[in-house]
Amino acid sequence: GNVLVERFPLEKYIPSLIYIRPEAEREKRRELSGTAYIDFPVSKTDIRPTYRNNTEEIAKITSSIDVVKADEDATITAITIKGYASPESSYANNTRLAQGRTESLKSYIETLYNFEAGLISTEYEPEDWAGLERYVENSNLKNRDNILAIIRSDSDPDHKEWLIKSSYPTEYRLLLDNCYPALRHSDYTISYTIRHYSDPAEIERIMLTEPQKLSLEEFYILAQTYESGSAELDELWEIAVRMYPNDEIANFNI
Repeated sequence: GNVLVERFPLEKYIPSLIYIRPEAEREKRRELSGTAYIDFPVSKTDIRPTYRNNTEEIAKITSSIDVVKADEDATITAITIKGYASPESSYANNTRLAQGRTESLKSYIETLYNFEAGLISTEYEPEDWAGLERYVENSNLKNRDNILAIIRSDSDPDHKEWLIKSSYPTEYRLLLDNCYPALRHSDYTISYTIRHYSDPAEIERIMLTEPQKLSLEEFYILAQTYESGSAELDELWEIAVRMYPNDEIANFNI
């Protein structure tokens, strides 16, 4: 009965993992975003870099831009600034303020950099009702639910503001002092692309220092150079899944 085994010795079967090769990202697009709270004197739209806390708030935007600019592998493709005003005063006036202040901020940022025309674009929202709703929802204001009902109603913005102000003057004063300043904000997004890497040694260095720069395909290129079943390979796919938690291929490969 053992003749067959002697003639065809059975080697120990070691299953080899088959990794699915992810599709290459044509462009590795990334974003950096944040919020700056720039102060303007009442009803004014011209930017004053040293007014109140503006030096620090403007620095949030410029330091984000500088981080991307300093990275030799990155190319800024667009910068978007969206300005919001608070519901205080008329909707028409807040439209003027949100639009004018956002344009002022854009122009100021443009004077600091040598960007090509059109790189910075702007949007504006005259009144940040979503921000007000979030604040009231998470507050312990007296009449909180009634105020929320007004905020969520279909009335026009000026009427809603008047209703809160006239029906709940105490709460309105609290909102004016504690919430409204934060509703006057500028959200910024810096969109950029990262160059592609093909050298496994370079990919490994990037993986250990700035893994967010890698595409899944680049993780795959490096994976080919690691021993099947090795600790390095396990770590590689763990990092890949951390960078791409919703990607089926990354999760399949781990």
